[in-house]
Amino acid sequence: MSRTEHPLVQPLLAGDRRAIARAITAFEVDAPAARAIAAAIAPRLGRAHVIGITGAPGAGKSTLINALLGELLARGRRIGVVAVDPSSPISGGAVLGDRVRMAEHGGHENVFVRSVASRGHLGGLSRATSRMVDVLDAAGFDTIVVETVGAGQSEVEIVRVADTRIVVCPPGLGDDIQAIKAGILEIADILVVNKGDSPLAERTARDLKDMLHLRRHRTPPVKVLVTVATTGAGVPAVVDEIAVHRGAVGVGTRLRPRGEAPSVDEAAAAARALAAERTARRFLPAPVPAGAVREVLRVGDRGVAGGQGRPWRVRALAGPPLERLRQDLAAAGYASPSEGAPAWLVFTTGEALDRTGWLDYGMFLQRVLAAARARGLGACCEGALAPFHKTVAGALGLDPTEIVVCALAIGRPDPAAAAPSAEPAPLEQFAQFHGFD
Repeated sequence: MSRTEHPLVQPLLAGDRRAIARAITAFEVDAPAARAIAAAIAPRLGRAHVIGITGAPGAGKSTLINALLGELLARGRRIGVVAVDPSSPISGGAVLGDRVRMAEHGGHENVFVRSVASRGHLGGLSRATSRMVDVLDAAGFDTIVVETVGAGQSEVEIVRVADTRIVVCPPGLGDDIQAIKAGILEIADILVVNKGDSPLAERTARDLKDMLHLRRHRTPPVKVLVTVATTGAGVPAVVDEIAVHRGAVGVGTRLRPRGEAPSVDEAAAAARALAAERTARRFLPAPVPAGAVREVLRVGDRGVAGGQGRPWRVRALAGPPLERLRQDLAAAGYASPSEGAPAWLVFTTGEALDRTGWLDYGMFLQRVLAAARARGLGACCEGALAPFHKTVAGALGLDPTEIVVCALAIGRPDPAAAAPSAEPAPLEQFAQFHGFD
């Protein structure tokens, strides 16, 4: 710890719940320590996926969040929740209604719920909400849910904080024209009609889908889903759609300059992830959930295949199988550039690749790297693995026609051991421009 670093910072980065709570309080009350904490955690930001949940009072936002917490936990996520409640007219603090409805999962070791008062701040959020999200991001939560106070159309401020915005609608929106005009609906990436067991729910879903035809086309398109939060019906589909949206737009919306419009272009999202990439040399022991690996590979595979189809094959390893492979490689003289990674992705091919095939394979690997970074995972390329093909083939039982390309060591990076990224070279060293103004 440096002489000027606040004593809360290191425990916060290690995930200490008391330090997290105290840091959030510092931002909420604008304590003198807030500026020092913000400066210290700034380099650690941009890994978490922030989900904003808004909608009219009574739509069932808090109950839906409780159901989402259960589904996200089942998929191996660590989730932070910032629930912005109305201010108490007596104490000025949060009314805490949301925490009551999230009590089922709020005590889980992988969940941290903080209710904060709006303190009269317009826009549905507390003035310090973004900073509180920063604290949870720096503390290693890979998913952060922000629930607005439920004030109505003024809640479009969630656009500045959330990467994926969910608008929860009650059955029976009323006048269709009002639904079309409502600014709160215009910000939605996903529209959820909750209380789907109501006889009005399906009609409301149809009305919303019709409304979307009148809007400017969005990429990815806005989905309309129906849930019954009290039973969990439809909730897995919402989490699936959240994952799809994250893969398309990436993370870090709140960290962009205020004048920069949120991008919905997948290439731009990948570029942001790559620009923030740091090679991870040492990893924390936290396991990588299988669901996270599947999502990373799905994003990497999407839209790359060219003339030789999909020439890549991937073996995802963790636990004892990975440890046995490491031991075999060490005995064969392989010096891994990574330390303690909880998972490896071993890439092989069974094709005789031409130049186009290798180009496709390279783009696939780069997309996998970007997708892993967008999920808050660090990665280290085991690029010297190919000469140890026989060792890998024996350990994994590869088909005789398969050859080893490389491997990626992935996991939560140890912040103290990240390799600095190389400074980009001047464009003049490798690029020429012809025909541009």
